[in-house]
Amino acid sequence: MSEGSTTNFNPNANPEAGPKSAEAAGVVLLRLAIATALLLAISRTWVDADLWGHLRFGHDILKGGLPRVDTYSFTSDIPWINHEWLAEVVMYLAWAMGGAAGLIALKTLVVLATLAIVAVIIRAEVAHDPLRDFLMFVAIAGMWIRIYVVRPQVFSLLLFAAVLSLLQSAEAGSRIRLWVVPLLFAIWVNLHGGWIVGLGALAIWTAFTSTRPRHERPPAALLISVAMLSLGATLVNPYGWRMWTFLFDTVGLDRPMIDDWRPMYRSGIGPIVVWILTAALAVVAFARRRPAVRTAHAAIVIGLGAASIRVVRLDAFFALSVVMLLSAQIGAVREKRTVPQARPLWNWKSVLAGCVFAVGAVIALLSVRTQFNCVSLDVQWMPERESAAFIAQNRLEGRLITWFNWGEYAIWHFAPQLRVSLDGRRETVYSSGFVNDHLKLYFEPSSETVLLHRLDANYAWLPRDLPLVTTLRQEGWKQLFAGQVSVVLGREPIIGGPVVSPQTAACFPGP
Repeated sequence: MSEGSTTNFNPNANPEAGPKSAEAAGVVLLRLAIATALLLAISRTWVDADLWGHLRFGHDILKGGLPRVDTYSFTSDIPWINHEWLAEVVMYLAWAMGGAAGLIALKTLVVLATLAIVAVIIRAEVAHDPLRDFLMFVAIAGMWIRIYVVRPQVFSLLLFAAVLSLLQSAEAGSRIRLWVVPLLFAIWVNLHGGWIVGLGALAIWTAFTSTRPRHERPPAALLISVAMLSLGATLVNPYGWRMWTFLFDTVGLDRPMIDDWRPMYRSGIGPIVVWILTAALAVVAFARRRPAVRTAHAAIVIGLGAASIRVVRLDAFFALSVVMLLSAQIGAVREKRTVPQARPLWNWKSVLAGCVFAVGAVIALLSVRTQFNCVSLDVQWMPERESAAFIAQNRLEGRLITWFNWGEYAIWHFAPQLRVSLDGRRETVYSSGFVNDHLKLYFEPSSETVLLHRLDANYAWLPRDLPLVTTLRQEGWKQLFAGQVSVVLGREPIIGGPVVSPQTAACFPGP
C-alpha cells in the first residue's frame, strides 16, 4: 500500500459517523413529507362568522380611532367595548397588504410561532425523536379546531404558550425572564379576552411555586411582583377597569348558540377524541414518579382539563398545557440505545419515504395557488351567495332583521345602507337582555311580538325554516327572494332586475 493510501482503522468508531445511511435519509424524507402535510393542513383556512366585522372594524380604527358607539346596528343599546381591537387592526393590515393570502399568512405564522415555542420545550425535555413528533402532533390536533379559521383567538394561543415557556424558564433558573410576563399581558389584553386564561395559569403557578423550598424557587417577592404587575398590565387598554367588568359579565353568560362555548359533550366527536387523547397523556405523566410532576403544573393542567369540559373552546389551552408542562414526565420513557449497525444502501423504507415525500411535494405545488389565496366560504352556517347578490343588486336600504351569524357579513357588504338587528359581536354592543330576547324572537316569535313591532324593520334576511319567517309572512311581509338556505322578506314588494350569479370561487369576502 502506498504512503498516500494509508487508512486509519478505529474499532470504536461509530459506523454512522460517515455519510448518512439510506434508512436515515428515508426517515428525514418521511418527516419532511409529514411536515409538509401538516403545513398544508395548518394553512388551510375557512371563514369565521366574525371575519368580515374584524376587518371592517380594524379599518375603522385605523381611519378614525376607536369608536365608542356602534353605527352598524339600529338596536345597539350599550357602549361598545371592543376587547379585540388590536387583533382587528393587525388582521386588517394583513388583509390590506395581501388580501386573503395576507390573512392566511398571518394565521399560519402565528400558529407556527406557537408550535416553535412548544417544540423548544419538547426538545429540552424529551430525548426520543418519535415521541417528540407525537407530542407535536398532539399539540397540533389539540389546537386544530381553533385554528382552521382566522380569528383573534390564535393570538391567545401564542401568548399562552409564551407565558408557560417563561414560567418554565424561571423554574430552570432564568428568573430574569419573568419580567417579560407583564409585558405580554399588556399586549394580550388588547388582542383577545383569552388573557383571563393566562392570568389564571399565572396565579396558580405563583401560588403553588411560592410554597416550594426557597432553594427550588425564585424569591417570593419576585413571584408576587410579577403576578401583581401582570394583573396591573391588563388595565393598559383603552377601557381601563371596564375591560374587567365587561369580560367578567361576558364570560359568565350562557351562550348555547355559539359552538365553541358549548360543553364538551355537545361539541362533536372530533374534539372529544382529541381531549381524551390529551387527558390520557396527562394521566401517564401523573403516574410517573421520576421526575415528579410539579404541583403547579398539575393544578394548571387539571384546571384547564375540567374547564374545557364545561367550555369546549378551552381545549386548545388544555392541550398546550399538557404537552408543555408534562413533557418531562411523558418523555421519561426511553428506548434502550443499541450499538448502531451499518445499513444497506437501499431498502424499502427509504424508497417508500422518498415516494411519500415526492407525492407530498407534488400535491403541495399543485395546491399552492388556491391553498394560500382563498379563505373558503364552504361552511354550513353560510347563506347562499345568491341571496347576498340579490340584496346588493337591488340596493336595499333601511333596517334589516338578521340571523346573528350573518350580521357581520351584512355589515361588510351592505353598510351603511342597511343596518342590522343583531350580529356576532353580541354583548359587546348589545345588552344581554336584548340578545336573549332577540334569540327568543327567532324561535318563539309569538312570545316576542312587542320586540318585533319595536324593531320596525324594513327587511328580514333569515334561514328559510326559522319560525320567525312564518310569523312575518302571516303579518303580511312579502317574499322577495327564496334560496335553499335563506329568504329575504320585505314589507313591500320590489321590482328588481335579474339576480347576477356570483363567481364560482367560494372565497372570502364573497358573495
